[in-house]
Amino acid sequence: MKANLGFYVAGGLLLLACLLKLPALVRARGRDWLLSSICALLLVGSGVLFTSAPQTIILVNRTTGVSNFSAPLVYCALTGFSAASVVLVLNWRGGTDKGRTRCLSQQIIALYLLVWVLIVTLYALGDAPVERRTDFDLYYAGTPYIREMILLYLLAHGVASFTCSRLCWRWSRDVYGSMRIGLRALALGYLLHYAGYDGAKLVAIGVRWTGHDWGFLATGVAPSMGQPSALLVAVGFILPLVGRRSEDAVRYWQLGPLARAVGAVPGVPGLALLPLPWWTPEFRLRLTQRQTYISDRIVACRGHFDHRIRDEAHAAAVARGASAQDADIIAEAAMIAAAADTYSDVGEDPPPGQATLGPPGPPLTTGDLARLSRALRSRVVKDMRRRSRAGREQAPT
Repeated sequence: MKANLGFYVAGGLLLLACLLKLPALVRARGRDWLLSSICALLLVGSGVLFTSAPQTIILVNRTTGVSNFSAPLVYCALTGFSAASVVLVLNWRGGTDKGRTRCLSQQIIALYLLVWVLIVTLYALGDAPVERRTDFDLYYAGTPYIREMILLYLLAHGVASFTCSRLCWRWSRDVYGSMRIGLRALALGYLLHYAGYDGAKLVAIGVRWTGHDWGFLATGVAPSMGQPSALLVAVGFILPLVGRRSEDAVRYWQLGPLARAVGAVPGVPGLALLPLPWWTPEFRLRLTQRQTYISDRIVACRGHFDHRIRDEAHAAAVARGASAQDADIIAEAAMIAAAADTYSDVGEDPPPGQATLGPPGPPLTTGDLARLSRALRSRVVKDMRRRSRAGREQAPT
């Protein structure tokens, strides 16, 4: 039961990765073939693990009435998953020459379709009457036609796994964050497929041909490598998706204080969030909306930017031990917060005699806004806002 559980858990994780991408697939309505291939790969991968479980093998053999019907079924699933992996990685990375990528993908698909035909043909030509649930490869390592079928699937699976591992590792050098971690998890997972699963079985078969018995490699080492490699592949596909959403969600939360600080600016309509289904929290869209909301209101109250407040806040931040860069951010945050407070009190026209900045500069990036938002929590900004409010209350009307 424990052996079956490992296969089913790993297969379930691949199926979970597929389900996480399903909402995007539904929205694409079949127009995004790359996304469709990702979902297909994950679905086939989960099928490989489900059909490879010992309990599933027993069920398939008994249902069909053929002693080892599960063997070519699992072999075709494994080689199909290998081909789909290579095609997906090639097209996922993309490139300037899309025609060459498409042509290479078609060649890979055609080659592995041929492998499928050969696997089925060799199984039909061979004779495997004794049911072997866990050691089919080793038991029939010397049987004509069945022997060739086993070698064919192991070589086809190994070549594709090594290719995927190399492609993912090379690609990971060009990206950062959760994408790099995900690609390196994929590279390690496919390497375990190649070196752990295929390598162990090939060595065990080769040793059997010499008259010795290293069956533990085929029945112990190879299956134990298959499950962690599948887990790594699942993590590799899930992490870029979940990691990107998590980063967007954190950034959205970081902009909260600044959004509330400029929210008092009247005359600028707020941005209503687009209605989104509960199962797809599009934080990238919400983050863009919040950034636009903040930027528009900062521009609206720009006429109330006061050099004196910025200079005083900068001096106070330096006096409290802030670095030059942090002092600049704190000073900007204090000036923006004070301008937003003034705007909400006096309207669009700045009071007579107030020093203002020149024309608007380039728009602030999300990173700049997040730093300004964090700076609003500093004691210097709070003190400057309190003094600015007190000064406006004492000013003659």
